[in-house]
Amino acid sequence: MFNNFLIKIFLLIPVSVLKLILVFHTDIKRKYIFDTQSQFLTYLLPKFDLHKVKDSEIDEVRNKIEKKRLSLKISKLPSKKIFKTDHIIDDDNSLILREYVPYKTDNKNIILFFHGGGYVLSSVNTHDDMVAYFSEKLRTRIFSLDYKLAPENKFPVALNNAIAAIEWLKDQGNNFKNISFCGDSAGAHLAASLTHYLSNNQTPIHSQFLIYPMCDPNCNSESQKLFNERYFLTQKAMKWFWGHLKSHDKDMEKDTFNLLNISKKITADHTFIITAGFDPLHDEAEKYASTLHNMGNSVKQLHYPSLFHGFASMTRLKTANNAVNDFLREYKKIL
Repeated sequence: MFNNFLIKIFLLIPVSVLKLILVFHTDIKRKYIFDTQSQFLTYLLPKFDLHKVKDSEIDEVRNKIEKKRLSLKISKLPSKKIFKTDHIIDDDNSLILREYVPYKTDNKNIILFFHGGGYVLSSVNTHDDMVAYFSEKLRTRIFSLDYKLAPENKFPVALNNAIAAIEWLKDQGNNFKNISFCGDSAGAHLAASLTHYLSNNQTPIHSQFLIYPMCDPNCNSESQKLFNERYFLTQKAMKWFWGHLKSHDKDMEKDTFNLLNISKKITADHTFIITAGFDPLHDEAEKYASTLHNMGNSVKQLHYPSLFHGFASMTRLKTANNAVNDFLREYKKIL
C-alpha cells in the first residue's frame, strides 16, 4: 500500500525535478540514456525473484501480482467510453474473448490481441486499460484472448486457444485477411506463433504487430546478458518462463515455439516489431525482424532506445506514452 502511495506521488513530480535528483546517477548503456521517470520507477517498484517461485506457489503469486497491477493504475485510460463484451468461445466455458468497441470505428479490420506475462502470469484484466486505450486510439474493434496459462497448460495449449479464437472470429463473419494479430511480450510471441501456424497452412492474414516479443527460448543474446537485471524483466525470469512453457525438448525445433526457426516467407501482409533499448529481449526481437526481412516479408521495426520491457502498459510515464502514441499512429496507417 505504501509503495502505491509513493508511486502516485512520483507520477505528479515534474520530469525536470526527477532529472535533478538523478543527475549523478544517469544510466547509459549502448550509448543511450535510460528514461529518467522509468529509472525512478525501478527504484519504487518492489523487486520480485520469479525464478525462485515453486510450481505449488504459482497460483498464489499470480493472484498477488494481478491485484498489484490492477491497483497501481500506471496505464492511461481512454478519454471516451469503450464498450466491452466477454464472449465464451469454448464448450467448457473457460475461454474468454473480450471485445472492445470504441466510440467510433473507421475501418473494417479487427485486432486479435494477446496479453503478456511470460505465458505464466497476467490476464485480460491486467491488460484491460491498455487494450481499451489502444482501441480508442486506433478506432478499431479489438478482441483480447484470456488464453490458458502455463505450467498447467504447456505448449501448444495457448496456441490452440489462439486457433480457437480466430476460428470463432471467422464463424462470426470475419475474413482472416481483415484480422491483425497483436500482443506484448509473451502475447507477441503467441501472435507470431499463430502467424507461423497459419503461414505453414498457406492461410493469409492482415498483419502482425509485435510489441517487444519474446522470440528465442535460448535466452543467450547480448541484450539478455547486458540487461539481465534491474530493468523490470530479468534473464533468470525469462528462462523460468520458457521452462514452464516448454512441454518437450522437441518444441525447440518448432517455428511456433522458437520464432527464429522460421524458414520461409510468412503470409502476413505487414509485420511491425516494437523494441525498447533497455530490454533483455531487444536483440532477439531485432534478429526476428531481420530474419523476416531477409525472406522478403514487409517488416518495420520501431525502436524506442530510452525505454524498457513493459512500457506499453505504463503510459502514465511521459516518454512511454509518447512512444505508445507514436507506434499506434503507425499501426493505424495499415488498418
